[in-house]
Amino acid sequence: MNYWTGTVALICLCIGVILLFASLSWFVNRQNDRLPMAYLLALVCLMVLQSLEFVYQASEWMERAPFFLKLVDPIIVMIPFCLYGYIRAIQGENALRRPLDWWLHASPMLLVALLAIPFWSMPGELKVHWMLQGRIAESLWQPVTLHGNAYLAVIAVTSLFYWLLQRNQGIHTRKPAVREWVGHFQLIQLIIAVSMVLRIAIYHVFGESFSVAYVLAPTTAYLTYLLLTHAHPPTHVPRAVKAPLESAPSNGPEHEPAVDSADMALFEHLSQSMADGLFKDNNLTLRTLAETCGTTTHQASAVINLCSGSNFYEWINRYRIDEACTALKSTDIGISQICYAVGFNSKSTFNTAFRKQVGCTPTTYRKNARQAQTGSSGETKRPDEISQSITGG
Repeated sequence: MNYWTGTVALICLCIGVILLFASLSWFVNRQNDRLPMAYLLALVCLMVLQSLEFVYQASEWMERAPFFLKLVDPIIVMIPFCLYGYIRAIQGENALRRPLDWWLHASPMLLVALLAIPFWSMPGELKVHWMLQGRIAESLWQPVTLHGNAYLAVIAVTSLFYWLLQRNQGIHTRKPAVREWVGHFQLIQLIIAVSMVLRIAIYHVFGESFSVAYVLAPTTAYLTYLLLTHAHPPTHVPRAVKAPLESAPSNGPEHEPAVDSADMALFEHLSQSMADGLFKDNNLTLRTLAETCGTTTHQASAVINLCSGSNFYEWINRYRIDEACTALKSTDIGISQICYAVGFNSKSTFNTAFRKQVGCTPTTYRKNARQAQTGSSGETKRPDEISQSITGG
């Protein structure tokens, strides 16, 4: 057993399993961002599978169950594509939109699988024999099937291809957090490619052939650093359809700034988070909202001011007061309990915001609402009469 290789592979496996559970949690909880989370989940699964293969080959399991030898090689070469697909998905694009795209991106996997058929068809004892021969020297490895440097070259070329393709396509978003995140994942593409090339170069120059587990380690470490230091990985903002924008009306000679499609798309994303109930978080801050939606606090604040005409706290208070009004009209829950349930931290703040938005206190609103529902004479009132009664108008 190769203890050093096995130890490195086991460490990568443990870290990969942690990332796998984190990715599963993100995939389940982010219903509106399933596509990018699916690519990220696939990436982590492949890294876990690669770590398992290294542990398998470094231990005695290889001799006990030779059926699994080189069985996962074809799908491992899809790691660079998963990185590329994730980068495009967080920008609101799908790298597999057409049937032709499926065949194009699957071609490296099909190539490796086709060349592995001769090895897969061998008896188990012969598979183990060739694997042990390949450890002694790559020149002793049986022909046709990709092994060692030839297999690594496929991964290196694929990584460089997707890195160049992403650079040529550019980043189609104005969100600084997403642009920074794309840069990190493009760096992972380069780490994979450079690691493979370095391993090949060391073999040809010094004749040393070390396990690819040592190449997987820096990639796993960097991905772990990214995902654990970003509790909320950036999500995509749907790309808005380009259309002529009309300037907002104004009372003066100077017009207000026009809202472009990117700002509106981001504002809709922020609003959707509020509509999903994020405003009920008593500790909600602008930074928390920005991280949840994958943008910066500065850009989130600017977009809220521009599109809603109010600052962050006034904007979220609208959602909270609307929710409180619904509870006051339809339930008998105490006002203090409603105050904290809709996101406020103090009753005085709740009363001030409620009076500012509705025009009366919560107690008066509830009293007027109940009178408006039946009317003072027991007759049902029209909707306009109910509205006037509730607000005291």
